[in-house]
Amino acid sequence: MEIVNPVMSLALDYVESTNTVIFLTGKAGTGKTTLLQRIRKNSAKKMVVVAPTGVAAINAGGMTIHSFFQISFGPLIPAGDAKPELHYSPEKKELLANLELLIIDEVSMVRPDVLDHIDLILRNVKENNYPFGGVQVLLIGDLSQLSPIIRDEEWMLLSRYYTTPYFFSSQVMQKSAYVRIELDHVFRQKEQAFVDILNEVRNQTISPENLELLNARYQPGFRPANDDPYITLTTHNSIAQQINNEFVEALPGKEFEFNATIRGDFPKDAYPTETKLKLKIGAQVMFVKNDSSAEKVFYNGKIGTITRIEGDTVFVTSGNEGKEIAVEAMEWTNIKYQLADEQISETNAGSFAQIPLKLAWSITIHKSQGLSFDKAIIDVSEAFTHGQAYVALSRCRSLSGMVLRNPIAAHNIIGDPAVAHFNQQAKNIRPNQEQLKQDQELYRQFLLAELFTFNGLKKRNNLFKELVPELAAEVLDVADKFVKQLSTFGTERIQKAALYFHEKLKTAAESLHRQLPVMIGQSKEKAAKADQLLQWIMMRISLMEHFALESFTTANYLELKKKARAESAADQSRSYVKALNAKPNEELFNQLMIWRVMEAEKSGIMPNMMLSENTMAAIAEKLPPTLKALGAIKGVGQQKALQYGQELIAMIRSYQQELQGPGTEQVSLF
Repeated sequence: MEIVNPVMSLALDYVESTNTVIFLTGKAGTGKTTLLQRIRKNSAKKMVVVAPTGVAAINAGGMTIHSFFQISFGPLIPAGDAKPELHYSPEKKELLANLELLIIDEVSMVRPDVLDHIDLILRNVKENNYPFGGVQVLLIGDLSQLSPIIRDEEWMLLSRYYTTPYFFSSQVMQKSAYVRIELDHVFRQKEQAFVDILNEVRNQTISPENLELLNARYQPGFRPANDDPYITLTTHNSIAQQINNEFVEALPGKEFEFNATIRGDFPKDAYPTETKLKLKIGAQVMFVKNDSSAEKVFYNGKIGTITRIEGDTVFVTSGNEGKEIAVEAMEWTNIKYQLADEQISETNAGSFAQIPLKLAWSITIHKSQGLSFDKAIIDVSEAFTHGQAYVALSRCRSLSGMVLRNPIAAHNIIGDPAVAHFNQQAKNIRPNQEQLKQDQELYRQFLLAELFTFNGLKKRNNLFKELVPELAAEVLDVADKFVKQLSTFGTERIQKAALYFHEKLKTAAESLHRQLPVMIGQSKEKAAKADQLLQWIMMRISLMEHFALESFTTANYLELKKKARAESAADQSRSYVKALNAKPNEELFNQLMIWRVMEAEKSGIMPNMMLSENTMAAIAEKLPPTLKALGAIKGVGQQKALQYGQELIAMIRSYQQELQGPGTEQVSLF
C-alpha cells in the first residue's frame, strides 16, 4: 500500500523532522501496521520497535517491552528518583543512550505504569529531563480494541497513581505535549454500510437499524461445507481448541505431525503455531506468515484447505482459484537490538522454524488482532471485556462474508467511558501543517541545546577537571549559561559560540594527547577513561568547527552528528589504549606514542595528523626493519616513511637490542 492520503504523509513528516511524542491511531484496517513497516524500512533515525506481547512483537518485527527494557511483569510503582537502569550492562546503556526513536505497537494493551517506567529509564540513561529523555516515542494502536490486562489486586496498587489502566493516564503523558494523528481511510472494508456499522460499534453508539442489519447475519445452526473456508472467532481459548479438535478428529485418514525447530532464545508466548503441529488432508488451516517470495501467493491470515502432504511439504488450496500452494517450513526470528559502530542494529537472538500453518476452524479474538478474513463466523455472545466485539467484527472484510453464531445484543458491545472521554478530548491535539512547523522548530531548538549542553563532559566531569582544570569552568560553566539563553540567540551568536567552544575543546584535546602516553604507564584503567573522554571531545570539535562557519539546521546537524559518530567509532576502534591491551610489544608502543606527541608539538599539529594510534600499534607489532617495510604498513606510506622513518626504525632497533641483549648485528636501513 502506497502513502495515498495527507494524514499518512503528516505522520511520516512528524517522525522524520520532529521529536514530538506521537499517538498514531485509527480504525481497524486503516493501515497502521503498513505505516509502521514503512517507517522501519525508511527512517534515518536509530530506532527500536517494541510491543506488549510476544505475538504482537513478532508481528511488528521487534521485541517485547519487558524483554527489551528488562522490567518485571508486576505493577511498577512510580519511583521518584529511582535509577532502574543501574543493573543494565554497559552495552545496553550505550544502546539506549544512542536511541532516537522508540516505536511501541499495540499500545492499547500497555499499562500506564509501564510507560512511566520507560520514561524514567530513558531520562536516567540520557541524563535529560525531557520526556523520555528526548527520545521520540511513536505510540501505535487503537484504544477501541483490546485493553490492558490488569488483575484486581494489581489495580488496587496502581489506582492510587492512575485514573485509568490505559497508557494515556501515565504521568509522562499527562505532563507531555504530544499529538494524536488518526488514520481515517479504511482499506480493509469496502462496503459503506459495513463501515458505518463498525464505526457505531467502535463508538458504542449502534443504532437499532444497524443492529438489526448486523443481526441479519445470524444463521442458526450454520455449519459451512468442508470446502468453504470459514473461521470461527470466539472469546475463549478453550472454545477455539474444542472446535478445532472436533473438526480435525472427524476427518478420515492419517494424521501427520510436524515438529518445530527452536534455536536460541525464542519465548514460548511468541510461538506463532504449535511446536507439534498435527495436520490431516482436508484440514482447514490458516497461514501464519507472509510469503517472502516474489510471488506473494499467501499472507498472514489467509485460509485454505490441505489437499495433500508429501514428506516435509504440505499442499494447500485456497480461495476460488483452486491453485495448490506448496508450503514448507519457514523461520521466525526473535529480534534483539545491539549497538554496533554507533548504529542500532537488529540481531537474531533465536529462531522458530515450522510449517507456517495452524488449524483454522477457530481462533480466539485476542489472537486475531491484526488479521483479516474473507469469511468468518463470529461469536461474541460471551464477550467479557472492552473492545472484543469490535475487534472480532472488524476482522471481516465484508458483511456478506460474516455469519453470527448467536445474535448480538447491545450489552455485548462493551466499551469503556474512559476511552470515549479521552478520544473526545484528544480531538483538540490533532495537528496540522502549521503545528508541524512549530514542532519542527522545537526540535531544532532541542538539537541546538544538545550541541551545547556537553552531557558527555558532565558524565566525566571529575576526570575532565582533574586532567584539564584550567578549562573546566571555561567550557562547562559557560555552556550552562549559554544554553539557558539559547532561544534568544540568532545565527551569528550561535556561530561565535561554536567558534569559542571549538578553540577551548581543541586545547583540551591537545592537553589530553600529551598526557595519555604518560598515563598508560601509571594506570591503564585511567588511561582508558581518558581516551574515551578524548574521543567524545574530538567528535564535538568536528561539530563545532562546522557550525562556527555555517548556520545551524536540523538536517545539517543530524547528518554531521551521524558522520562524527562514525569517525569517533573508527577512532575508538583504533584507540591506542585498546591497542595496548591487544597488541604485543606494549613497551615499544608506549615509547612510540610519547615520541609522536613530542613530534606533533614541534610541528604544531595534532598527533593523529601524523600517524594514527592504529598505525602506531601496527608498527609496534610488525617491527618493520627497513623504510620499505615501514612504508608498506597501512597508514604510513612512502612519504611518511621518509619523513619519520629514521627515528622510528632507530627506536625499533633499540627496543630489539634491549630484548636480545648486546652484540646484535646492525642491518641496512633500506
